[in-house]
Amino acid sequence: MLWRAVSALPIKLKEPLILRAIEGLSQAETADLLGISEKAVETRLYRARRKLDELRSASRT
Repeated sequence: MLWRAVSALPIKLKEPLILRAIEGLSQAETADLLGISEKAVETRLYRARRKLDELRSASRT
């Protein structure tokens, strides 16, 4: 269920989530690897987690 929800995320949200949560990279390392700012990583992680919560809530109904 979780992997299905993660795979449904847009790539811009999926990449930082996987790099941080699964690969264990720091926010700075993730930003450097993706060529974006640390603030962009933070924003994308927030949006990814919010989207996952929405998908989880929708699957419960």
